[in-house]
Amino acid sequence: MDTSRHGFTLIETVIGLAIVCSLVAVSVWNLKDYQARIEEKESLEWFKNSFKNEMNYSYLNQKPAYLKIRGDHVTFGRYAVNGKIVLKKKIFPKTLRNTNGPIDYFIRRSGQSDPKIIIFESKLTHRKYEYRIQMGWGEIIEKTQRLYPG
Repeated sequence: MDTSRHGFTLIETVIGLAIVCSLVAVSVWNLKDYQARIEEKESLEWFKNSFKNEMNYSYLNQKPAYLKIRGDHVTFGRYAVNGKIVLKKKIFPKTLRNTNGPIDYFIRRSGQSDPKIIIFESKLTHRKYEYRIQMGWGEIIEKTQRLYPG
């Protein structure tokens, strides 16, 4: 009687398949979380850079600009040199919310603006992102802190 085996039993195959499926599921979950974190980071960078660009544009071209935040919609607007209105819009991820309520913020033709604090909170990273706009030339300063220390 020949007792050598030339393959896997059904139980060995099922166990191997369960291990592989578990590893794939964990990888997909972590990838989804990673993508959401990157999306949040990109949105906040876009916000900072857009604000600085609008301040510079107003100063250099003597044209007013504004920022509007309504829910997860952020809009920067300005009058272009040719008189047309230029809008830059972005919808922020659902995990990131503005806690100040609706915001209407104006940048004068001189590039100057009033002081303001704009706060976004992340449900994903449990962080608060605070942007302080300084009086005068509107320098924007970012301050980050954990919402739930520990």
